[in-house]
Amino acid sequence: MLLVGCQKEELTVIEGQDEESFMQDIQLKNLIMSVASHDGSFDDVVDKSSCFSIDFPYICYYNGFPYPVNSLEDLALFQEGDKLIPEFPVNITFANYLQAEVPDEDAFNQLIAQCENGLLFNESITCLDIVYPIRISIYNPDISTFETVIFSHDKQTFQSIEDFDTSLIASIQFPIQIELPNDVVLTINSNDVLKSQILDIIPLCE
Repeated sequence: MLLVGCQKEELTVIEGQDEESFMQDIQLKNLIMSVASHDGSFDDVVDKSSCFSIDFPYICYYNGFPYPVNSLEDLALFQEGDKLIPEFPVNITFANYLQAEVPDEDAFNQLIAQCENGLLFNESITCLDIVYPIRISIYNPDISTFETVIFSHDKQTFQSIEDFDTSLIASIQFPIQIELPNDVVLTINSNDVLKSQILDIIPLCE
């Protein structure tokens, strides 16, 4: 008899601690923000842009007929190449979590063109997830204060890191875990390993 079980595979990458501030490593800071950014690619069949997504609910027209879009499942009916036109105005969320109302199709097409031309944030790393919560130790040398901040989700992580003053010494309290495709969970214990793992996984996101 063959018994097969399904569970997440957990790997330990390295032992030890790393108390260096990730804010001083611009590449690592940007990689963490890319992992935590809003993934706008799930509705590309409608907006042709991974720089933002359209907020549910909305109406889109296909072959002249209206279709309500209330969830991701409603988009599964369509394929790449289908011409879907949202009913305007629509609200959108950018990859950096800023939100805006798009009044008409001309403004919508301008945003799509800006994304294609690299004028909008589009550095999302979509095949890697941070396992929450994570803790960040923050030391402010200007006023000699120390605190620990707990991040519970991607939006909080992205916006907090974006708003951190560059003078702050912000250190990740290791170990943390990241989840790769196929439910592989890695335990990370240093800034260097975190950066190398993210860089290694980027080609798999294509």
